[in-house]
Amino acid sequence: MSEVSLSPRDRLFCLIALIGALAVVSTTSSLTWPILSESLRNQGFSEPAISLNAAAQFAGIVIVALLATKIIPRLGFLRAIILGLVLVASMLLILPLMRDYYAWFLIRFVLGIGNSLLFTAGDTWINQILDDRVRGRWLGIYSTIGMAGWAVGPIIGSQMDPETIWPFLVGIGAVLIAGTLLGPTRKIEIGFGEEEQRGSGLGKLLLVFVAAPTVLLSSAMFGVLEGGMQSFAHLYTMDVLGQEFRQIGYAVIWVGSLGAIFFQFPAGWLADKMDRGWLLVICVFVLLLALAAFPFLIEGGLKPWWTLDGLMLWGVISVWGGTMGAIFTVGITLLGERFKSVELVAANAVFSLFFGIGGMVGPLMVGTAMEEIGPSGFPLSLVIVVLIYGVFATYRQMTRKARIARGKGD
Repeated sequence: MSEVSLSPRDRLFCLIALIGALAVVSTTSSLTWPILSESLRNQGFSEPAISLNAAAQFAGIVIVALLATKIIPRLGFLRAIILGLVLVASMLLILPLMRDYYAWFLIRFVLGIGNSLLFTAGDTWINQILDDRVRGRWLGIYSTIGMAGWAVGPIIGSQMDPETIWPFLVGIGAVLIAGTLLGPTRKIEIGFGEEEQRGSGLGKLLLVFVAAPTVLLSSAMFGVLEGGMQSFAHLYTMDVLGQEFRQIGYAVIWVGSLGAIFFQFPAGWLADKMDRGWLLVICVFVLLLALAAFPFLIEGGLKPWWTLDGLMLWGVISVWGGTMGAIFTVGITLLGERFKSVELVAANAVFSLFFGIGGMVGPLMVGTAMEEIGPSGFPLSLVIVVLIYGVFATYRQMTRKARIARGKGD
């Protein structure tokens, strides 16, 4: 990889521009997922049908992840991000104009491709120019600002009619702002050599997975939760409390995103101070406790937030959002620590691949569970996924030293 000589000022400028751009465009995802789910329900579609439609978006993420080691080295980071922005903006324009369930499959698939290009290239670029000594803190800042973008989407969505064009125009506006922020970064692009551009695709993905399965599989769990929550958290809340409490449903997503804002820098700071593998495990089990407590506290949504019931509910939702974000922050910090150059592209691609697979499974799993056993299928299905991963990650961490001694990765 040929890297331009970056002065401290240029490095800082690049980080600020990238972080700002990716944070702004993240608003589009947190806005469109719940809006599209609500629109489909208003048209009379069932939870499984809604989940199938949502899964198409994650299928696009999977496709890009499989091809990332071919696409990104050839395009370069900046052009890959710009292509992603163009695809996202185009699909946001088409979505409200073609309100057809089957057309949305293709549109959301392309939307997933655009989002995956954006964040796979962006995450890799940021990680590539960071020093490991402060990697966790900078990625904590990146996640904090990114989660702030995620928090904005549900606020906007709760105030807008999903059957109008306005939510999508807001998303397009966010994409235009992101493109403007990216403009100056062309001066500090990092190039790939010819050998790296010819690097193998699937073989390289397999190699990085074998080297770090624990952290890469955390992305699959994150994808299951993200897809399930963004598609059904607000619908679950309305099922339990009543359809008239639509804004409380969106507040569940928003408060979770708000919690993520405040957890990320502390998580990144801790990732620079303690064993990052154990920090990942701790975050997983705190998340598990928060998810398990949520259905027992949901009635607190009917009370003022400053009452004990309200504080307990919104506090638990903040913790689950914060720990989900912390899992992402610690995960990409571990990737930047272990991989460089095209291997880092491959690692981020696998991270996105498992996020996409998890994102496809999550809505399908949650939607089917809610269809079969009622609203309680929402928290129950998510708790089972987190518990399974938590046991796996704990075992891998406890046996890590022995595997490293044998040369078998993490």
